[in-house]
Amino acid sequence: MHSLIHKKKIISLMKTNKYRVVGIMSGTSCDGLDISYCHFWKKKNNWFYKLKYCESIEYEGLLKNKLIECYKMSGMDLKKLDIELGNFITEKIREFITKYGIDPDLISTHGHTVFHDIEEKISHQIGNPFVLYEKIKKPVIYNFREIDVISGGQGAPLVPYGDINLFKEYDYCVNIGGILNITENNKNNLIAYDVCPANIILNYYSRKIGFDYDKDGVVSSTGNVDLNILKKLNSIKYYKNKGPKSLDIQKIEKLYFPLLKKYTPKNILRTFIDHVGYQLNKAIKKNKSKILLTGGGAFNKMLLKSIEKYNNNNHLYMLPNKNLINFKESIIFGFLGLKRYLNKKNIEKSVTGAKQSSSSGIVIENKFF
Repeated sequence: MHSLIHKKKIISLMKTNKYRVVGIMSGTSCDGLDISYCHFWKKKNNWFYKLKYCESIEYEGLLKNKLIECYKMSGMDLKKLDIELGNFITEKIREFITKYGIDPDLISTHGHTVFHDIEEKISHQIGNPFVLYEKIKKPVIYNFREIDVISGGQGAPLVPYGDINLFKEYDYCVNIGGILNITENNKNNLIAYDVCPANIILNYYSRKIGFDYDKDGVVSSTGNVDLNILKKLNSIKYYKNKGPKSLDIQKIEKLYFPLLKKYTPKNILRTFIDHVGYQLNKAIKKNKSKILLTGGGAFNKMLLKSIEKYNNNNHLYMLPNKNLINFKESIIFGFLGLKRYLNKKNIEKSVTGAKQSSSSGIVIENKFF
């Protein structure tokens, strides 16, 4: 019965060729919850989108602290946080829908990543989707990474499939969030991977001196580049690995933080910004490339200066409008959820290294009696 109802809804949506989707993203940097509402449509085998409404809700107080430390929690405490975050997301989505008077066809939620351990074949996100479905009564798509990981893939990055469908006019798409990831729009073979940590480390050392993050790079601008640290960072073994490859908080804690313990936060911030700029430019193989920059790090003026400092191949780094910088990931997760709902491919094996490409995600649509 469930399958028949789902097929009928797909047929109905495809006839209209306009899909109304809410996309939800909670990033590894724990800044907040990004919500976007988009219309998607397809024309001559090309996908298009229109961002109608978007909002970012900051995590505050106890909830933010719990999310920062969630990977250290006991099983029971983690499950409690899963429900708490699910209720928080549901409340904000309900307010969002009411405020803008929208009627989405479906809701696509990434959740907040707690564990992402490829060796153990684990990728776990919280923000209980059943709470969201029960209260909003719209189809909910969640758990995008697990099937890819179980199939031998990295389960990351996931945004490349959105990049090649929605932003194909760029040679590269770069998102500077908790982790900096890159997509090369290669017509023959999609290439994408996590380049290096970004805001996970920058925010951590900003909090050490009383700031949630280094706004505009003001704090890092008062530090100095330590060439000894920079050399150690650039020698990390991860950079010698060929893709597919990905980073997670546990791997970052193991590879990066031990190298930074003895140094002052301001100098770490300044040096790490240089490290990010260097590694990004090293990752771009084509000369004179047209590159889209998005994510919270795109607002960091010192980081942008560092990127240009190491730009020796005349690349054109392009900053889009503020909404696209902030909400590109939630837009793409809305798109990935739509592709899953339509039973179409949304993860490419050449990116993740899985045995096969997949239509990844779980659909919650109607109750069983």
